[in-house]
Amino acid sequence: MGNYDFYPAIEPFKSYMLPVSDIHSIYVEECGNPNGEPIIFLHGGPGAGCGKKARRFFDPEYYHIILFDQRGCGRSLPFVELKENNIFYSVEDMEKIRLHIGIDKWTIFAGSYGSTLGLTYAIHHPERVKRMLLQGIFLANESDVKWYFQEGISEIYPAEFKVFKDFIPKEEQDDLLKAYHKRFFSDDIKLRNEAIKIWSRFELRTMESEYTWSLEEDIQNFEISLALIEAHYFYNKMFWEDRDYILNRVDKIKDIPIQIAHGRLDFNTRVSSAYKLSEKLNNCELVIVESVGHSPFTEKMAKVLIKFLEDNKNSNYERMRKNGK
Repeated sequence: MGNYDFYPAIEPFKSYMLPVSDIHSIYVEECGNPNGEPIIFLHGGPGAGCGKKARRFFDPEYYHIILFDQRGCGRSLPFVELKENNIFYSVEDMEKIRLHIGIDKWTIFAGSYGSTLGLTYAIHHPERVKRMLLQGIFLANESDVKWYFQEGISEIYPAEFKVFKDFIPKEEQDDLLKAYHKRFFSDDIKLRNEAIKIWSRFELRTMESEYTWSLEEDIQNFEISLALIEAHYFYNKMFWEDRDYILNRVDKIKDIPIQIAHGRLDFNTRVSSAYKLSEKLNNCELVIVESVGHSPFTEKMAKVLIKFLEDNKNSNYERMRKNGK
């Protein structure tokens, strides 16, 4: 593979709070070329928020880069507000952003839960999606959630999962998601914070095996939003009408050009999910990246994702050249 490296750090040329309901205002930033090809970055979690490094995947001279913090997390307000907060509200927030900026069609760049949101958006608004560049496919179906929170990843990280499981009394261990959800919304603040810390650091630990987890440090804001919003979504089965929402509606997006990168050693989201999705699409390239886990920011995964972006840019330049533009 060529030398596909992160672009230098950049700052937004515009950032603002966009009111999307009587309750919520979301933080939006625009970076790069305001007249460039529009591309929206969707963060994971749900509840993780966007970091500065996400801007660096994109050529700022070519792309009009749009990033936003989803409801209740990051710089969006109110913090950890769960009323009017589910995946369908986020889909419509994306539409509000698109209309606010004045974009006809855009490319979606998303990973992990961001891929879940991006695919759900595309199912509802396929005419607005030019292309999708996805990483770490998370279908958020019953199998995916059970793998992570009940059995599956426990075989890969047995010691860490034991800490996650043993925090819950034995009589509640048959449904750990339900048990943690109960504690997250407990009036016992100490119990709530202990549960949040174990949940979020277990997740960070399993994201990349090099991460050294500790339960000593104080909880950070992103850990609170990550734990509470994830539990809110997953406990409520994503607020979908059925548990395989994406695969059951994939015919609506089957002809959209989609490129997927998935780490062979991604234990947060499984390669099998990416494969199942790709098999149902007519215009999809699946790249399984060997010796790589879940994070998009590791060198090997980042090179694949940046290559997707560069190939997209170069093919558009070639198309313009042929058309004499």
